[in-house]
Amino acid sequence: MKVEAVLGMAGHCLHLCGSQNFEETAVSYLLENNGNVFVTGNVSEWEKRFEEKGLSVMVRKPEELKDCRGKKIVVDSYSLGENFMSWEQRWNKLSRVVCIYNLDRIDPAVLEKLVAAHDKMVLSVNNVRMLSSQKLVNGMEDVSPELVEKVVKKELDNVVLALLMTNPMCGSELVKVLYQKFKVFVSPGTLYPTLNELGKKGLLVYDYKLKNKIYRVKEKEKVEAVLKKQAEANSLIMQLLAGD
Repeated sequence: MKVEAVLGMAGHCLHLCGSQNFEETAVSYLLENNGNVFVTGNVSEWEKRFEEKGLSVMVRKPEELKDCRGKKIVVDSYSLGENFMSWEQRWNKLSRVVCIYNLDRIDPAVLEKLVAAHDKMVLSVNNVRMLSSQKLVNGMEDVSPELVEKVVKKELDNVVLALLMTNPMCGSELVKVLYQKFKVFVSPGTLYPTLNELGKKGLLVYDYKLKNKIYRVKEKEKVEAVLKKQAEANSLIMQLLAGD
């Protein structure tokens, strides 16, 4: 998904990324000086960053925005403090706005509200960018998001094994599937140590494809036995894994 394709779409778009690629994400929307406006609570800091990168960008505080017709607005939303949701309601009235949030700093309950408030969502994780027009509701209305996140992260090794039983994947694909299935973001810093540990236990192996490690289960019978042993304790996870 190209940046200009996102900016070119009408609507109120939510872009979620991590601490490691937040600045890169913001800059990617502003590489061409074509009337874009960057909105932030830290004007002087971002003006300095853009100047260091040789970019001429109009940087404004949200209250300084007046006539925005015809402009594409990119928002450093987390910098707006506790009032960010009230600003989101104002952005919703505009036609071309991308609101960037740092996933590492968002409470799951707030994330659910943010997704519901936007028309589209872009997720950037581990160099993978994907676009979705769907809301974060998919058969989990009766399950607390906090509970799902807690169980998924606590039993991450078993969740990963269950997912890889049906389809070998690289790390970035696992991050994406975990989000799609459970609405839980698992950082690479959490996922890869889990994959390495499962490899040491003889449960996973990997092959290289285009410089990416593609993980797969080593012996399906052995993994099935491990999952069966944990099935009763992980009944919620198994139920969610079974449903699409």
